[in-house]
Amino acid sequence: MSKRYYESYIIFDGNLEDAGIEEEITKYENLLLKNEIEINKIDRMGRKRLAYPIKKRQNGYYVCFEISAPPQLITKIERAYVLDENILRYLTIFMSIKALKEKDEHLKNRAIIQSKFEEIKNNAAILESEKLKEGAAEIVPVAEEPKVKEEPKVKEESKVKEESKVKEEPKVKEEPAVKEETKVIEETKINE
Repeated sequence: MSKRYYESYIIFDGNLEDAGIEEEITKYENLLLKNEIEINKIDRMGRKRLAYPIKKRQNGYYVCFEISAPPQLITKIERAYVLDENILRYLTIFMSIKALKEKDEHLKNRAIIQSKFEEIKNNAAILESEKLKEGAAEIVPVAEEPKVKEEPKVKEESKVKEESKVKEEPKVKEEPAVKEETKVIEETKINE
């Protein structure tokens, strides 16, 4: 029998404790080894919130078994998955050679990007700490400088008050204009 490369994803019940999940993983690891299935890698993805409830559960623990097995044994393994109450969902995928190459390339690129990100993050932290050290050295001399006198501010305020007084227009008395109008009205009455 020729072996093919598969990825078998399992979502365990998230309500199980860590010890219970490890027991389930070792149980299926032993089942795979018992059926002469080669385990290439076990990827424990961890607890995650489900997008929608499955069997009235909100959380699940994701595990991926990367295995090499004959196609006939996959149905036997999936039958064991169906019978286990602690498994919420499972999915077994055949991985072609092309898909494996793409996955490896993706993981390499991801690792490179992650390392660059970590390097930038570390450099930023170093620069930040250097700036803080320089800033602390500059703060000490500034605190020792004498304070500036506040007298010039008082003079400026008095100048502003004087300017505002100059800008005010004197009030016009309306009384003389009113008297003149009454005189004109009286004269017109007399002339008539």
